[in-house]
Amino acid sequence: MHLRCALHCAMVLDMAKHTPDLIGSAEACRILRVNNSTLTRWVAAESVKAAHKLPGKNGAYLFERADIERLAVERAEQPA
Repeated sequence: MHLRCALHCAMVLDMAKHTPDLIGSAEACRILRVNNSTLTRWVAAESVKAAHKLPGKNGAYLFERADIERLAVERAEQPA
């Protein structure tokens, strides 16, 4: 990993720790009650907007907590 990428990753991860409004994929999956592959598919299909993506092919996504919670409510309100 290049030094610039490492510094960017560290900065974004630090921002997520100190910004309670940003959550990682694991927390988003827990709130939405879906697995990570479903959330990744939704991001690729632009059904869910990631606030940030760490660099690299497998860079982690960060999400706005309010967006994920709003989507969870919408999904809960949909008929089964």
